[in-house]
Amino acid sequence: MIAKSGGPVWHWEFLDAPDMLRGPGAMLADLLQAVNVVAMLRGAARPPLAWQCSAPDGRALRAGQPRFGPRSRSPAVIVVPGWQARNGPHLEALVARDRAAAGRLAAVHAAGGHVLTVFNGGALAGEAGLLEGRTVALHWAYAFSLLRHAPAALPAATPWAEDGRVWSAASPTLATELGLAVLKALGLGDLAESARAVALPDASRQRLAALAAEEPASRVAPGALERARRHLEAHLHEPYSLAATARAAAVSERSLLRHFQRSFGQTPLQMLHALRVTRARMLLETSYLPVDAVAERCGWSDAAMLRKALRRATGLTPAAYRERYRLRADRRVWGRELPQP
Repeated sequence: MIAKSGGPVWHWEFLDAPDMLRGPGAMLADLLQAVNVVAMLRGAARPPLAWQCSAPDGRALRAGQPRFGPRSRSPAVIVVPGWQARNGPHLEALVARDRAAAGRLAAVHAAGGHVLTVFNGGALAGEAGLLEGRTVALHWAYAFSLLRHAPAALPAATPWAEDGRVWSAASPTLATELGLAVLKALGLGDLAESARAVALPDASRQRLAALAAEEPASRVAPGALERARRHLEAHLHEPYSLAATARAAAVSERSLLRHFQRSFGQTPLQMLHALRVTRARMLLETSYLPVDAVAERCGWSDAAMLRKALRRATGLTPAAYRERYRLRADRRVWGRELPQP
């Protein structure tokens, strides 16, 4: 929930220098901006996030750099985006050139802040002494170089990792995913969840959204189970019929149940319930439809069935879910110009 009376402003700092990657910082700045927009839509007194760019020696960088809000000497998060290094020796030279930032990382971490490294940026965290005995996600091409800076680091088998407020992602493309995890750790889990729905791909939501503009007759089904799944998606607002689903798949009801469970790990009816909940969540987040209308559009005969299904899936009532995850301004202020973060 967003406190309308205001709350802490979480400052992020992005390191920048020649040969440093710009993409991860830009991706994170876009993510933070999205979180601020959602927070303001929900009535926050002020944006909860601010960010700035700094050189390795701590100088503020402004011209042409992503920046919003006041600068802080003690950021909650400091980001090392990694370098465009040609090889291991080149990375060593870049780390040596930017070694001044290692003290900055150590100071932020000692003050209780989070250190976020992307790609080969973990080498600087190692130089700062933050990886000894900690799990770190290393990009395979620079793993040996990174370990020279932190011989006691524990390489992770996962694409990203967190250990003692030191976060690492092996690939630059994981910056958004890592940023969402850090936002959750900062206590902004509700906002992060809404930002995730907007910033990251969601195949099930995308398929359901496409149904609004797609005629069922235009589909070309590649197989029996896929035909059954698409039938459920297209008819989620209608009463469930195993017989109709089997006919759409061109198999017997018994065969459909057996193979559907084996392939998808659930029955057609269980999948239908999940699809209805996903559709309901989308409508609650993005529309002003009354709960009764949401229930009807998702195939439930009354709002009580929606409440039961949503509470089972999320632990929240429809009203509480909408308030926590909505992506629109309160209807009472709809149409008014919102404060610009």
